[in-house]
Amino acid sequence: MSDGSPASSTGQRADIQGLRTLSVGIVIAYHLRPDLLPGGFVGVDVFFVISGFLIIGSLVREVSSRGRIGMLAFYARRIRRLLPASTAVLVATMAAAVLLMPQHRWQSIALDVVMSAAQVQNWNQAFGSVSYESANALVSPVQHFWSLAVEEQFYIVIPLFLGAAGLVARLRGFPVRRCCAYFLVLLVGASLVHSVLFTASNHDLAYFATTTRMWEIGLGGLGALLLPAIRPRPGAGAALAWLGLAMILSAAFLYSTAMEFPGFVALLPVTGAVLILMNGPAPAGSRGHGHGLRFHPATYLSVAPVKYLGDISYSLYLWHWPVIVFYVYLAGRTPSVATAALLAGVSVLLAALSYRFVEQPFRQAKRAKPPAGRRSRTRPRTLRDYALGASMVAVTCLTAMVPWSVVEAKSASLNYEISDADYPGALAFDPSRPAHVPPGKAVLPDPAVATKDVPLTNKDGCNVYDPVKSPDNGCTYGDLGAQRTLAIIGDSHASQYVDPLASLGVRNGWKVRAMVRNGCPFTAAPPASKDTVFSNCPDQNRASLRKLLRLKPDMVVVAGMTPAGYKSALGWEWKSDRELVSGYTKMLKPLTEAGIEVAVILDTPFPAFSVPDCVERSGPSAPNCSVADDPDRGQEDPLRAAAQEMGGVAVVDLGNYFCRNGSCPPVIGNMLVYRDNHLTATFARTLSGPLKRALRL
Repeated sequence: MSDGSPASSTGQRADIQGLRTLSVGIVIAYHLRPDLLPGGFVGVDVFFVISGFLIIGSLVREVSSRGRIGMLAFYARRIRRLLPASTAVLVATMAAAVLLMPQHRWQSIALDVVMSAAQVQNWNQAFGSVSYESANALVSPVQHFWSLAVEEQFYIVIPLFLGAAGLVARLRGFPVRRCCAYFLVLLVGASLVHSVLFTASNHDLAYFATTTRMWEIGLGGLGALLLPAIRPRPGAGAALAWLGLAMILSAAFLYSTAMEFPGFVALLPVTGAVLILMNGPAPAGSRGHGHGLRFHPATYLSVAPVKYLGDISYSLYLWHWPVIVFYVYLAGRTPSVATAALLAGVSVLLAALSYRFVEQPFRQAKRAKPPAGRRSRTRPRTLRDYALGASMVAVTCLTAMVPWSVVEAKSASLNYEISDADYPGALAFDPSRPAHVPPGKAVLPDPAVATKDVPLTNKDGCNVYDPVKSPDNGCTYGDLGAQRTLAIIGDSHASQYVDPLASLGVRNGWKVRAMVRNGCPFTAAPPASKDTVFSNCPDQNRASLRKLLRLKPDMVVVAGMTPAGYKSALGWEWKSDRELVSGYTKMLKPLTEAGIEVAVILDTPFPAFSVPDCVERSGPSAPNCSVADDPDRGQEDPLRAAAQEMGGVAVVDLGNYFCRNGSCPPVIGNMLVYRDNHLTATFARTLSGPLKRALRL
């Protein structure tokens, strides 16, 4: 959502600033209360169209008049317009994160800040959005920079594209404007087809991809090129503009994130924006100017307050999201309607200050005309603009590096040798012989680095096990030369037990084969939700089953998150508990019939909040940091039901090592239990003894 050349600078098309106001308004409303405006995210698509309409139109005029595009000057202008305000927001957001958020959040936010400064936040979000490990992480306060990255990546390509069109036009004797329009039609068509196909196959990745959004910006540019040739009569233009406005608003109220977006469905708000832009009021002095304006949307989009919000819309977009994220983090809840209005007001105030004291001074810096007979100093000024841009990016990255380094220094604690006497972990809750817990010891792992305390499978890529591609000896731990083999299979909650089983294998002569995949329980029943990235889970599980039957390990251990956990973490649900139990049975029964010993581990208590956050903020013994234990947790676990139906399957319930008297402390035996909804690897390793006894190894 970058800011193009101000349309109002010449006194024309003030309605475009009003359209910017509408766009940023529905985005902010969506971010504040998505329940009230579930499709407000389409405001970003409208911004893309506006940007293409203004900037591509300007570039085509330049290539038509000069025969080329001044690339250095073009990017210098973008540096002055965009980087000062974005740098101010990124630096301020990083500082606020250090002051207001726990240390274990610092590195992820620092990474997002650097990716935003480098204009690649969209790809950072795209690949992060499909990560199950980040399902419960607090949303990034600079996540919204993804749209700026999309535009800047597009504007690296489009000047070259239009320059090539201008060259072809000159060589072939074609009108430059028409040739540029033909080139844009090809670009828009190719990007739209790609967007439709890619969105259908990978919704999460397609949403942030530059290639799936290029057609939206290009269509805005195409509208600018066609405008002089197809301007309708004033009355028809007003009707089309009202239709465009209705299309945008209907998408904002009727769309939702469950839809395959962008794809075909993005055509509604995008086309609406094009209709408004192409059917604005006629320029002053032209035929039809002023006719019918009383009933034209431009009349309402051009009033002074609306236009002003459009003028500051770039800064408003930049500031509103950090304001919302920090409020939600501190308050722990979605804002009420009254609070949402207050947050919107704060965002407008910050945007107004940013526009007045940051944006405008850099934008309005004039290039002094050289004295008569002196050479132009345009190139030195352009070079200074580039130096300014480089320094701003450097300042942003250095600001992010400081908190990153603070947390990185604490990461060394994950590699320390830990004394069993000082850090008994789960054994402190051993039902028969609870271990002594020495007082005064620092909690390990440090909450600041808890999210890094991951199992072995996460470190070597075995958390996305593929039974077809992975070799028979791949993802193997424990005693690699042992004759006895134990296979553990399931989702990321099964991965939690790889470390203690590997440690057990080394001491007791077992080879441990990990066949785990994040977000993929070992069941034949897929979630009812169609937009999961793990819809091929049942097929993969059947392939894993065939592999297990061929390899015939001595024991197969199955673990997985409960349906309640999946619903809380990812919003996934099954049609019924019965379906999930039946799906587990279909996977487990062939194993027992093949004479393979099978055991299931019931799921751990599920924290509904960030335990590391709470411990860092309130201390390791704070009652509010304890996880409530559901007394029916074990009985409702579908793995237990499947095991009981089949018979001959061992059921392992480690609940006593997490909870006492209905409460599950955040720190047990001087060890932090959770990193998110998963166990820390440090704590999980202390479950080796209990697992050995429960599995009779």
